[in-house]
Amino acid sequence: VLFDMELKKRKNMLSNARTKETYRSKISYQSKGSQSGVFLSIGNFENYCMQQYGKANIVPDMLESTELERFDTLQLWINYMNETPTERTGNPLDPATIAMYFSRVKVYLHYMGIKLDTQDVKHELSFKRVSQEEKYGLTLDDINKILDGIYYPMKVQLTCQLSSLMRVGEIVQIRKKHLILDKENIIVKIPSEIAKLKKARTTFFSKEASDLLRPKLKTLSANDLVFGSHDDGILAEQNSGQILRRHLKRIGLDMKNSKGNNEINTHSFRAYGITKLSRDDANFAKILAGHK
Repeated sequence: VLFDMELKKRKNMLSNARTKETYRSKISYQSKGSQSGVFLSIGNFENYCMQQYGKANIVPDMLESTELERFDTLQLWINYMNETPTERTGNPLDPATIAMYFSRVKVYLHYMGIKLDTQDVKHELSFKRVSQEEKYGLTLDDINKILDGIYYPMKVQLTCQLSSLMRVGEIVQIRKKHLILDKENIIVKIPSEIAKLKKARTTFFSKEASDLLRPKLKTLSANDLVFGSHDDGILAEQNSGQILRRHLKRIGLDMKNSKGNNEINTHSFRAYGITKLSRDDANFAKILAGHK
């Protein structure tokens, strides 16, 4: 009896209930942007469950249900996203967004004890095909028109992004201490904590971009952000996007694709640089851009 009591006590010591909050703790090592995306997806699923079943958390019910009932529930959620207009755009979510939401929720459900086999997902669930539109190719004339008259700090940022091939989420988090300034071209040491996939790398700004940036650097301390408007990288990235979108509207370059998104955005400048450099050395372009 004493042995059984001790064994039960040890089991209780190891017992930790898995909840949405423990999942939040589990993924806390991920970037704030990734965490935000995960819980946006989970929130979408819970909002659907609240409307359909009268409660947000149906995980306990799914644990007690059959596999077919789980797939039927998930298919109804997918259908709902395909058919229900969003408040932001007035249109249903894009098929690519729906697939991403499902992928995130699938991982969350696995953590909660609901394991969905990849082959079963493939055969049991139906998703709309993701349309592949031809992307707008930024031209040198576009670049000159955009940089002429834009908010000056943004002009410097975009010019630096053109040659360094940095992601906007990286460039807005660069601090002066990450730059090597004793060369004609400023060298950028992107630290792992702000790089995508947490992989540090080295790139550089062109001579033109370096010359534009140096006067500002004289006013900064080592730990100051070079381009970012906020210590929160997500907010800084959003601010850059808003500045560019307002300017594009002023100069008549705010073309939209079929999804209602701007054809030109901050990523377009990185993409232009990658395309140009790839024509001379594709491998070097991948290294600077931080591709696998």
